Amino acid sequence: MRGGSFTDTVVAELAPHLPLLPHCRAALLDGMTLTGDPAAGADVVETPRAVAARCAVAILHADGRVGHASRVRTARRLHYRVDVPDGGPAVTPGNCCRRSRLRGAFMALGSVNRPDRPPHLEIPTRDAAAAAQLVADLVALEVPAMVRMRRARPVVTVRSAAGVGAALSSMGAQGGRLAFEEGRVVRDVRAAVNRTLNAETANLRRTVYAAVRQLEAADRLAADTGRWDALPPALRAAGALRRAHPDAALESLAVHAGISRPAMAGRLRRLVEAADA
Repeated sequence: MRGGSFTDTVVAELAPHLPLLPHCRAALLDGMTLTGDPAAGADVVETPRAVAARCAVAILHADGRVGHASRVRTARRLHYRVDVPDGGPAVTPGNCCRRSRLRGAFMALGSVNRPDRPPHLEIPTRDAAAAAQLVADLVALEVPAMVRMRRARPVVTVRSAAGVGAALSSMGAQGGRLAFEEGRVVRDVRAAVNRTLNAETANLRRTVYAAVRQLEAADRLAADTGRWDALPPALRAAGALRRAHPDAALESLAVHAGISRPAMAGRLRRLVEAADA
């Protein structure tokens, strides 16, 4: 994507909009804590994305709690850490909180392939319990998901086109969903065109190969007067036509001979067999 990755575009779409209801804000914050370092604890938001850290701080302030983001330098890259104090609103079991939790987890560490690539959305999680929570949320929202391990860490993945689109919509990334669907249509059309071109190329290659064999067979038989004269008149006529029109398609030869295409194909096949005998 121009100006950044597709993931950055989706995160930028999600980050500015805080849920209006306190329990949905709590679910969004809870989702962010599901992706952190296992050693950091369950009440810590740890993310490489500054926009996600600012969102976590904004949620705490909206609920009247103290919160700030601190930078943590790691061996690989800079992270942001936000400690989440106790005493916040409770998360409800409804779909609104499920969507907010998925949104928070994706904002903190999730990623999605750009629209012209195979569909793939993933969210690395803190531990198996966190992965199970996100999978349960996705399944409840009718999004098929699975967990796989990467470097001993669970990663929640969605790998179907319909699932990725539904996940983006569930998180509130409607603009991302539209861009993804547009890319999927372009990708499918391109794949269909490539399949058609490949099929036509293969058919043309077979046609050319058959014409070359027919021309070689007619030339070999014509060079041997005895064998040529021993051929049935129909086969001699087919061979003469192929020699006179070496590049012509089978349909064109059939028109010249005043017969059907299958009949011409049969005569040329028998001509090749006679030359190979």
